Amino acid sequence: MEIKALEESFKEILEGYNKRPKGWQFVSDPLGNILALGPEAGYRIKLMMINPNESLGVGVKIQDVEPLRKTIGARFDSGFRPLDHDLSRALISAISEKRVTDWAVFEKILRIDPVPTYELDKKDLGAILGGPFLTHPDLRSISKSQLELDAKLSAELDKLFRSRYPLRAGIYR
Repeated sequence: MEIKALEESFKEILEGYNKRPKGWQFVSDPLGNILALGPEAGYRIKLMMINPNESLGVGVKIQDVEPLRKTIGARFDSGFRPLDHDLSRALISAISEKRVTDWAVFEKILRIDPVPTYELDKKDLGAILGGPFLTHPDLRSISKSQLELDAKLSAELDKLFRSRYPLRAGIYR
């Protein structure tokens, strides 16, 4: 298991998503943990917010994602879906008229296959919808291995924080 910098992990996630956008699920928790589960591999990310515009983080690639996928139980693939003008108007109308229980619009959108990011700059798109992105109360609690992995990632993130921001880190000693 090789722990990598946040930027490297995000680059691998984006490359994997763009190669094969179907089969991804993204789950986060309010504690700075992210699971990005792809069709072949996944990533566990640990983030620390430095300021509103900057985060620091580390990540690790996970080969066996099926147990995690079963634990999460997502029904739909996460990703970016291009919406035509009619569908984007129907979505905005459903939200603005508080018809969010009208699942027909959402089901229709979620049946659209996610596309690679380089297809999102096409002209004549009504909108681009990202998601669904799930939230979990505490991703460390889904398995013993995730709890152990969290401890390793937290230690690496702490080292990175202390090396990159020694004066700021000194305040918390």
